[in-house]
Amino acid sequence: MKKIIFISLIFNLSIFADYSNHKDSQLVIDELVTKHGFEKTYVVDILKNAEKRDEMLQSVAKPAEKTKTWDEYRAIFIKTKRVADGKKFIKENINALERAEKEFGVPKEIITAILGVETNYGDNKGGYRVIDSLTTLGFDDPRRSKFFRRELIEFFLLTRENDLDILKTKGSYAGAMGYAQFISSSYRAYAVDYDGDESADLFNSVDDAIGSIANYLFIHGWKREGKIVTKTYPNNVRKFYKPHESLTRFIALTFNEDGEELYFIGDDNFRAIAKYNISDVYAMAVYYLSEELKT
Repeated sequence: MKKIIFISLIFNLSIFADYSNHKDSQLVIDELVTKHGFEKTYVVDILKNAEKRDEMLQSVAKPAEKTKTWDEYRAIFIKTKRVADGKKFIKENINALERAEKEFGVPKEIITAILGVETNYGDNKGGYRVIDSLTTLGFDDPRRSKFFRRELIEFFLLTRENDLDILKTKGSYAGAMGYAQFISSSYRAYAVDYDGDESADLFNSVDDAIGSIANYLFIHGWKREGKIVTKTYPNNVRKFYKPHESLTRFIALTFNEDGEELYFIGDDNFRAIAKYNISDVYAMAVYYLSEELKT
């Protein structure tokens, strides 16, 4: 009986970690209070109510983009139903998509493909409390704790600016939110009001998500006249790849697909997609899905 009680106590302590007393929390508290005007009691209370989630540490350490082969990763997104749902999404949201394409130069298929990869067009926006994600990763992830502590500060600001309940707002295991899966800093910097209600709401407004994705890509180097990738062959790049005049940089890409080595040149637009989720396989999956949506 004593053993059961002891194990239970350890389990509870691991979940209800009082992050207000963590050795690195004072820097976060001080910045939120002195620089951003939060009440100290409010910040401390929120950190006390955050829960440590070990599965988040495990997920962020082994993301699909780094642990799966290209064939395995591609198969997650290039499915008959996801393609059909994407075409349906385009049809239902054609006005906002065409407006974004005209304003930012980002094709409707690319915007839709990002939504398809990120949240299956809004069907899976994430079920974790963002406060748990950002405290767990900000204080207990040994590799990227500084990054996530910065996102934690951004999250406090985001919830205050948008009147969100900081303890109820949900997202991915890494703290990404809404249709577009923006992290807090991206939400504050790149989200736009695209439905005219004077609020950039990525949780509930499809139009805002469409406009925000296009805005993000545009700011990160999307070129209206640019390509995404060009299939090529080793030692014969010049024959197949003709860079456009506004190109700033291209990258060589190699993917093993169904046992065959495929070679591509990634253009500025490929790099813009890759900045959405720092991964070449992610950007290529978006490209593949966007091509399927054109047919």
